Amino acid sequence: MYYGLAKRVHAVEIAKAVCNVLGNGANRNADRLLLETAAQETRLGTYRDLTPYAAGTGLCQVDQIGFDDVLTRTRDVHRYKTIEYFGIDLSLVHYRELELSPLLSFVVCRLFYLLIPDPIPQSLAERAGYWKRHYNTVAGKGSVGEYMRNATLLDDLSESITDD
Repeated sequence: MYYGLAKRVHAVEIAKAVCNVLGNGANRNADRLLLETAAQETRLGTYRDLTPYAAGTGLCQVDQIGFDDVLTRTRDVHRYKTIEYFGIDLSLVHYRELELSPLLSFVVCRLFYLLIPDPIPQSLAERAGYWKRHYNTVAGKGSVGEYMRNATLLDDLSESITDD
């Protein structure tokens, strides 16, 4: 395991906690989107990126531009919730801290997705397209099909994801 995870199920626990605090979206599936993003970007913490910081960092492979944008554009209410619940003052977080903190990676990833006005889709296929359009973009090497295949890494954790 990499990126500060001891077990894959910890990623589920952290993603759920982040979405409980920052919102799980109108369709109640932001936690799935975060976990699927981590599955796509780092095989849910089992794939070590050999290009540190070039393609992003941390469990969700947040890139520097996205990190800076999130810190600049997130509303105070989200920052306040993050400080209040997790004890994290985002204005004091440095980009490289995401590398070993799955919590910071999921917080920044969730805040990134909160900046997108389109609601998080219901189906896996639609979330894969959503990820490609907004997170990986046309410049990224990832594909919708690859995202959907990597999402199967969550199959054995699906009971943990749906439990509240």
